[in-house]
Amino acid sequence: MQNILTKNEILEYSKRGLKQILLAEMPLMTDLAQEEMERLGMEIVVTGEEETSKTQTAAAPRIEGRPAGSGGYGGAAVYAGTGQKPLFKEVICSPKKLVGTFVGTPHPVMTEYVGHLGFDFVCIDSEHNAMHLETVQKMLQSLRHTPAYGMVRVPTLTYECVTGALDIGADALLIPQIRTADDVLRLRSFSLYPPKGRRGVGPSRLWDYGDSLSDSGDMNRRTNIVIQLETVAAVENIDDILKAADDFVDMFFVGPGDLSMDMGIFGQFTNPKLVDTILYLREKTRALRKRLGVFAGNFQAAQSWFEKGFDMALVNSELAILGAAVSREMPALRAAIEEQS
Repeated sequence: MQNILTKNEILEYSKRGLKQILLAEMPLMTDLAQEEMERLGMEIVVTGEEETSKTQTAAAPRIEGRPAGSGGYGGAAVYAGTGQKPLFKEVICSPKKLVGTFVGTPHPVMTEYVGHLGFDFVCIDSEHNAMHLETVQKMLQSLRHTPAYGMVRVPTLTYECVTGALDIGADALLIPQIRTADDVLRLRSFSLYPPKGRRGVGPSRLWDYGDSLSDSGDMNRRTNIVIQLETVAAVENIDDILKAADDFVDMFFVGPGDLSMDMGIFGQFTNPKLVDTILYLREKTRALRKRLGVFAGNFQAAQSWFEKGFDMALVNSELAILGAAVSREMPALRAAIEEQS
């Protein structure tokens, strides 16, 4: 996995008196990291693995104090040799193409297992599955020592759903059924702390159960929201939605299933009307430098969307991937058994 260099890691290198950062390969960089490097007059020198191992480790220095991740205790997981996970928000804002999958099985073993399969993140789907907050929190905790981040799709746009999922340590929220700018303004109010919103503060997992309440920093900067576009109304109101979301939403996500149903062409995923509408959303979001993700039924579909300029793909779900593997392999096994009998 290619390293991602964040602003905090640049600052740590600077504290060590370094003007040149020697790395085996050029990392992906967040916008904040690039700005900080320019401000400090620092540069990256790509030396190759052998030379780097002699002079300076390619891993970013470990940052002491509050975990670098956005998910409380869950955000401190070691990954890919970089010491700690950067904020998922910074990863979303980087050039990295992201691959995830939905998890609908309400058990932490499933998220822990899927978290080791190579996905950048897993999206715990509490919209379409029977999951309560205590279960979702355990599933997020199980991702702590995996390379994957934990996104949560909330059931609906309410204060309880949004603040609850953030407080239990979700690295990002996926908000379904956003249709208007008013929906976005409600979401803003629920997800941001005063003075920008009305979200309350408490000794939750996000705040290390109270241990870091006195060291908040800019917690609104850490809040990571992804808005789902999946209705005709959202398409019609996209300009107003983008304007309302401009200063706190960095990524949007298209749900082709619900969108095709709302358009009256359910399941016709290659229908030009649907494809053109999705690409229209791609152009609208790109014009404002917002990232855009999309649901993909399989890995081949995900590759196709990436080739069309998308930034993130959620590849079906853990159960669908399991089912596809069994459906593919079982007929051959059955045929072999019948030949032997």
